[in-house]
Amino acid sequence: MFSFIKWFGSFFENLKKNKGLWFTFLTVISVAGIFTSLYFVNFLVGDVAQKTYENQKNHYVLALKNKISSQNSYIDAVALVVSKDKCLSNEFFSDDENATSRIKQKADSIVAKLNKSLDKNSINISFVESKKAKSINGVDITESGAVFESIVPMADKDGTIISVLAKKDMDTLVEEYKKEHKEFAFFLNESSINKIDKVIKKSEYISLNDKLYIQKNRYDSNLIANLKSTNLDKKFEEDGFIKSPNYFFTYQKVYDIDGDLAGIAFVAEEIKNDNSFVNLVKNLVNTVTMVALGLIVSMILFLF
Repeated sequence: MFSFIKWFGSFFENLKKNKGLWFTFLTVISVAGIFTSLYFVNFLVGDVAQKTYENQKNHYVLALKNKISSQNSYIDAVALVVSKDKCLSNEFFSDDENATSRIKQKADSIVAKLNKSLDKNSINISFVESKKAKSINGVDITESGAVFESIVPMADKDGTIISVLAKKDMDTLVEEYKKEHKEFAFFLNESSINKIDKVIKKSEYISLNDKLYIQKNRYDSNLIANLKSTNLDKKFEEDGFIKSPNYFFTYQKVYDIDGDLAGIAFVAEEIKNDNSFVNLVKNLVNTVTMVALGLIVSMILFLF
């Protein structure tokens, strides 16, 4: 070890005596160090960008879960309020032939007041009969499409349970996301599309990669076109996001009231918006890279 150190010191002494070789050696070491530093700068910047995308994905997914939960809670609350109305439940025991009409008017009045007070979109209220009292709340796939649904028992009439059925279309989330300058789309999977009325399925639905299906007239056409042209491969499933030329996509699997996979909800932000976080990250990366390149050029010029 001592002889190696002695040889190393002797090597540098001889190298310094040869000015041309010494200058060349310093130049090579400096340039190599600069480019190594640039590599690590680019690596770190790229890593920060990737983590930023992942963090944004987590933010979008959490927000989507909260919106779905909020919709389910709202229609459940509406169904519960309707079910607790004594005047309404008493109408079911009336023999008056106009009772059905009064039930409809009373229920619509309750829902209208709730919608107005909370500035919400309308909810469809109906009544169903069953032999068991069972409360249900969640996403359901009906013959006409995906809905938020709540069933709350209200009255027992001769052993038959009359329940309030509240429904709200899934695509009402489109307007909520538009207010945030984002897009929302919900795709049904193969098992869910088979629950849709055949006429509606044929006239309104289109497929995405022969695996997912969407109502073409209910969602943004540019978003659907970009999803159809985007490779939703295994990496997208693992990462949970993808950055296409036009959109930053994230997704969340949605399960129905029975616990089965109903489909996939996509949330997207258009990249062309200068204030989009994708462009902000891109500008940050470009700025840091340009600064690093400027430092390299300056140091090389300084050497010469």
